[in-house]
Amino acid sequence: MISAMMYADGEDAATSSENLNWENPDARKIEALDEQIRQHPGHRLQLRLSELNRVMEAWVGFSMSLSSLLKKCEGDDEFISELMRNVGDRSRQDWIIRSLDQTIIAYVAALGALIDHTRSLMKLQPKILSDEYDTRTAELMKRHPAAPFLGRLRNYILHRVAAPWEFDGNFVGGNMTARVLLSSEALLEDKKGWTGDAKAFILASGEQVHLSPLLQPYLEAMVEHIVQVFPAVARANAVSIEDCDRLVKERNLLLSGGVTDGSDWEQRVAHMQENSQRRQRGEPQTDFRTGLPINRESEGE
Repeated sequence: MISAMMYADGEDAATSSENLNWENPDARKIEALDEQIRQHPGHRLQLRLSELNRVMEAWVGFSMSLSSLLKKCEGDDEFISELMRNVGDRSRQDWIIRSLDQTIIAYVAALGALIDHTRSLMKLQPKILSDEYDTRTAELMKRHPAAPFLGRLRNYILHRVAAPWEFDGNFVGGNMTARVLLSSEALLEDKKGWTGDAKAFILASGEQVHLSPLLQPYLEAMVEHIVQVFPAVARANAVSIEDCDRLVKERNLLLSGGVTDGSDWEQRVAHMQENSQRRQRGEPQTDFRTGLPINRESEGE
């Protein structure tokens, strides 16, 4: 939306004392449009989509952080030696475990939020769209057997106990390698928390679940899955979104005194930045519409 401080070309809002007490003559119309926009289904939907995108990006960040930490734990000699330590000062090991706890708690919480936000949004969509989403979700689960496990891991970590970390390592030819694992036995102590698919994955993993190989494939699959939601929902609600955009443009025209409806916002911002640079260089500013220099002295005569 256009700022209320947009004026016609050549008018300097920052230096005009009259503008400090100026009130838009269409202020009441603008307030009424603001309220219409706030309550409009198209506006609310666009907010939901924006919020879903924020949740997805937060989870992607946590996924990358967890992968990075696991890579460090499994490939860095200093980290490996501390994780394998069973005597002496283990404060460094405690710090690594605490870092793992912090990162996986954030990961599973954000994953749960992403799943719940998407499911909640899709329930409000036309049945054909929600059915298509459910079908793609089922296909994702089949292609990635770890998906049910990672999805339900949230319940275990957030509602039951902390992650049951285990570590193993090898010293071969002077090289150290390690794996960060989750105890299958400890996970399966939660009799009701796992779906059949998730339990089957844990059992198939053996005594321990190796976490790091699961994250990147699941991340890529989930992002591909969720990203398809945005254009699909926008197409299904195109009429409502377009109607809301019409109100926004009407509001912007009133705010700008008829100068713009906001569709050229990027170009105007770029032009303002260019004029700012011109001013710093001591060069004349230019008119947005004509591209010609603005002669401030002649304007004041």
